Amino acid sequence: MMRWSDFHYPGPAYSTASYAKPATVLVALRGLLGEETFVRAFRTLIDTWAFKDPKPWDFFNTVERVSERDLDWFWRAWYYETWTLDQSIASVTTTAGVTTIEIADLGWVPMPARITVTTATGETSIHEIPVEAWLDGSSRAEVQVTGPEVVKVEIDAAGLFPDIDRSNNVWEKERG
Repeated sequence: MMRWSDFHYPGPAYSTASYAKPATVLVALRGLLGEETFVRAFRTLIDTWAFKDPKPWDFFNTVERVSERDLDWFWRAWYYETWTLDQSIASVTTTAGVTTIEIADLGWVPMPARITVTTATGETSIHEIPVEAWLDGSSRAEVQVTGPEVVKVEIDAAGLFPDIDRSNNVWEKERG
């Protein structure tokens, strides 16, 4: 998105970079920050820059200031690059009542991995692998869950992050 419009590749690149990608990235940012912080940041941006000429970095700085988070990794991945997000469930194993869920990061965009775990009793819990796990260069991370038998694991069940291959985001225990 942060390139001159006449530098886009031929075909749908201009339209994607101008319309679909910005909207999708704002949904991802809202999912990352949470509704309350996202709205507060946007209102601060509007109040601060009304009737002025804000630049993209004014938006970036306002969001970081309001959220009190360093989001350089987010801006670079989504605004300056053409990278994609692809997180997948690499494996789910249970040993002695502890279920280990291994998540693989197959894309280039670092994002937290939000994992919804459903047990045989119908209970659900949400676990998160923070973005820092990927920023250090790792391509795999684990979450361990104790308790009732795990029957389903899903990455980003809310569908907030634009993962390019959701077919590998769900694992369900085979019924036997």
